[in-house]
Amino acid sequence: MNKDKQVMERRTSSKELYLVACGYEKCTPEHSYGPALRHYYMLHFILEGQGHLYVRNKHYVIHQGQYFLITPDVLTFYRADTENPWTYVWLCFNGDSVPELLHHCSISQEAPVRNLESVHEIRDIIFRIMEHPELTPAGECRIQSGLYEIFAVLEESAGATYSDSESNDNFYVTQAMEYILNHPFPDITVMDVADHLHISRSYLFALFKNHLNTSPQKFLTMSRISGARELLAKTDLPIADIAGSCGYRNPFAFSRAFKREVGMTPGEYRLEYRHVDTIIDY
Repeated sequence: MNKDKQVMERRTSSKELYLVACGYEKCTPEHSYGPALRHYYMLHFILEGQGHLYVRNKHYVIHQGQYFLITPDVLTFYRADTENPWTYVWLCFNGDSVPELLHHCSISQEAPVRNLESVHEIRDIIFRIMEHPELTPAGECRIQSGLYEIFAVLEESAGATYSDSESNDNFYVTQAMEYILNHPFPDITVMDVADHLHISRSYLFALFKNHLNTSPQKFLTMSRISGARELLAKTDLPIADIAGSCGYRNPFAFSRAFKREVGMTPGEYRLEYRHVDTIIDY
């Protein structure tokens, strides 16, 4: 193994935050990369030495104890210093939650460099991630845990806090989810949820899309279907009665909705899972 360079390319499956690749490199003088475009985000954490980043007609001299951001589809070029070349660990990643995470780290395309006292802590986390080159369910959990741990370190370093708006949004989403899960049937509607929170239906929709990447109606439907799955597996109630108890007055509409979400009819599901202890996913 090359002690001066290590790379792990491993795409994980999370839509919110996923790994593309990570690595370590002890660079030689004037070692460079680019100019290049990437279709993902990238962070470099400088362990020793220094180097130069060129992006958007700006030149940054970056040294030990700093890290820098490369954003998707932006032309960048960087090189190691001639006299004191850098050593760094790096991380390539993407996902729906990345813009918000980077915002909490106070790093952006406009301000791509930050100081970080704990760069060696980040190094250790990346080395732990690289212990899982073969993707397994447990390995993916380890990798995802490492990714979130890295962002926790960066957010703590930046003194990240939720804005008043974010705090309110999180409160409304949590309250909406609890209301739906505690009152999933028979006749609750999205408007009932909005009225319970004293907010508009459109605002509730925007909150769910921004924070859960789904709609209130979809979440409500999945809650009903989850309740139906449990009743089908653990009781002998007729399917028509289960449909009614889950808010579906028409058993055929219930059957269509159930198959669309679960991939099988209520009858097929009962045959497969009858009296089996099941885990209900919301």
